[in-house]
Amino acid sequence: MGKFREISIDGCPEIGRGAHGIVYQTAPDMLVKVYNENTSLDSIRKERELARWAFVKGIPTAIPFDIVCVGDRYGIVFEHLEAKSSADYIRESPEHFESFLKQSVALLKQIHAITAEPSELPDMKQQTLSWLPKLHSFLPEELYAALCDFVNTIPDRNTILHADFHMNNILICGDELMLIDMDTLSTGDPIFELATVFVSYRQFPSIEPKAAFMLGIDVETAAKICDRIFELYLDGANEETLLEVKNTAQLLGCIRIIDYVDRHTELPASDRKKCVDRCIQDITRLLQNRG
Repeated sequence: MGKFREISIDGCPEIGRGAHGIVYQTAPDMLVKVYNENTSLDSIRKERELARWAFVKGIPTAIPFDIVCVGDRYGIVFEHLEAKSSADYIRESPEHFESFLKQSVALLKQIHAITAEPSELPDMKQQTLSWLPKLHSFLPEELYAALCDFVNTIPDRNTILHADFHMNNILICGDELMLIDMDTLSTGDPIFELATVFVSYRQFPSIEPKAAFMLGIDVETAAKICDRIFELYLDGANEETLLEVKNTAQLLGCIRIIDYVDRHTELPASDRKKCVDRCIQDITRLLQNRG
């Protein structure tokens, strides 16, 4: 690691947290994303290139520069900007809550108005189909077949998705929102994006409350955020449509959670079992209700 500049994050505030690292404000004009242990240099370089690609495409994201060493981990220095966490922003005053959600949905729609070339990014529908065999042993054959059929009915689209859209990946920069964690960029129908919203604010917190606390909020606030994002995104939709979209998002989100816990074997076995059991229960209920 000696070939990279070394920096310290001692005493630096955390302003964002994704699946693969934590973002710190190391100076008034500098951000550093510190990656989790064992994250490869190849993965870090790939995310750096994806962030640059996203910026060119018009997605509001910080421009990454140098790779650095932070203790025994790697990090990336981002363009000179001052930011704060979403949780701090909405805690500052009650009126920020609704403003943040409206800005978040506007950002989602901005991203979803951009398309990628075929095969330019991973296809979220194909990724989801590749995860389905992990559920096979947990479901009766007829329900597993129904689940596969359901995923196959989702339209193929080249719409860009962030695919991990939650508060810890959204920074407040002045009056604007900025996304981090570009390594999940993919393409597909926006329902896959709404599935990540449902997972982050409702599914995970309902299984384990600390999932909400990790976002800097409580379970009740997380649920309110989820419901309001769906209402704003589906502007003018009636209750029946809202419920149908939420159910679809939950179904797809449960598939994603099972893939996640299958890959993250470092998680306690009891936590992994709790997640799988709850998601299989919800998948079964949702498929049966679909008839």
